[in-house]
Amino acid sequence: MTRTVVVTGGSAGIGLAAARRFAAAGDRVILLGRHEGRLAAALEAVRAAGAQDPVAIRSDFADPTQVRAAAARVVAACDRVDVLVNNAGGLFRGATCLRVNHLAGFELAHLLLGHLTAAARPGHPARLITTASLAEAWGVLDVDRPLRESLWHRSRWLAYGSSKQANILFTLEAARRWTPLGVLPTAFFPGLVRSRFAATSPLFMLGKLIPVLFASPSRAIDTLLWLADAPESELSPGGYYFLRQPFAATPRATSPRRAARLWESSLTAAKLT
Repeated sequence: MTRTVVVTGGSAGIGLAAARRFAAAGDRVILLGRHEGRLAAALEAVRAAGAQDPVAIRSDFADPTQVRAAAARVVAACDRVDVLVNNAGGLFRGATCLRVNHLAGFELAHLLLGHLTAAARPGHPARLITTASLAEAWGVLDVDRPLRESLWHRSRWLAYGSSKQANILFTLEAARRWTPLGVLPTAFFPGLVRSRFAATSPLFMLGKLIPVLFASPSRAIDTLLWLADAPESELSPGGYYFLRQPFAATPRATSPRRAARLWESSLTAAKLT
């Protein structure tokens, strides 16, 4: 059966690399991206990889209105979503980082939940895969007020760490709530990737010149593809993975209590209640 795969942050980096692999495997691909030019080029690349009837949807995840509009277009474009890859993200200061990297994906997953459950079959759950990061270790997330402007979050890297902490907590609570509905949520750390990420950080960009430290997008997506394809029995709902193995996260990112509190505050922030 041909799957429908939605990839956010699909116009470059690991999002585009994964989309091309999904297309080559015969999946129908729906790309979401912010930059119109890169998104158009990504659509052509996915089509060249073998995608049948691919779709590209421009959406700036910093704008909640555009997130909802993108979700509506996905719903109109297909009757189910077999795999949702929540990959969009970037390095921003303040609440923008939490809004783009966490809240937009949280909202999109809720708005597509009906399409995810429509794809589920016994033994073959729909997949919700979120790109997380080792950066969660230095996150200072306020789970009760995730969009609160904080002095800590004036640092882009601390804000990014908080958003990645939120990604793992979201995955944990989504597993508790949605696994019974036929949705298998997981998260993964792709490692350090040679991509456009952190293009405004001189030290990060300098580090990319050391090949041994950074993987190409085509290598970094291995765990993502595995999470999309592996038998249900090989995966743990709510699991966090690196190199196809369970990966440890800090207690702040794996606390069920914090995950539940973040879920409730995110529902309010996204106006889903």
